[in-house]
Amino acid sequence: GAALLGVLSSGLLRGVLIGALISLAQLLRSPSRPHVAFLGRIAGTQRFSDRARHPDNEIIPGVLIFRPETGLVYFNVDHVCETILDRVKAEATPPQLVVLDLSAAPRVDLHSGEALGLLGDRLNAAQITLRAVEARSSVRDRFRNAGIDEKLGGINRFTSVADAVSAMVRPTGYRTQAGEIT
Repeated sequence: GAALLGVLSSGLLRGVLIGALISLAQLLRSPSRPHVAFLGRIAGTQRFSDRARHPDNEIIPGVLIFRPETGLVYFNVDHVCETILDRVKAEATPPQLVVLDLSAAPRVDLHSGEALGLLGDRLNAAQITLRAVEARSSVRDRFRNAGIDEKLGGINRFTSVADAVSAMVRPTGYRTQAGEIT
């Protein structure tokens, strides 16, 4: 549509160029704002999936679970962090735990690792624990090398979303109050 309007108003060459530029802008916009799934437990299981697709999934009291649906790189990590913070702030009662499921993130660049570390700092300052789970080996290595794995709950290859949730809802791991995010 944009190319046709460009051709009609500016001539063939300029019209095709306008269409190509608009297509390129749309191509870049999509990866910069990836879907961040808000997960709930599939009834009767220890599996979790996107509540937007399956609204009957169970919400775990005091826990918010997110899964970015792409690799995290410098041009999309701010959107991911803002999405998580906005959801945390929107809760009537602040959660005690935020779980970040990184199973769908094949790569995380250094800037993104640092941004997630800052997210962990902000949540911890509000007495909310951030726990990243199910990261691939290359992502775990990146976090360890950058020194941020502890800010994300000490990432290892064994802890699943269900494990992080189970640890939180046990009486010994349950926190009573969370603060405000600054």
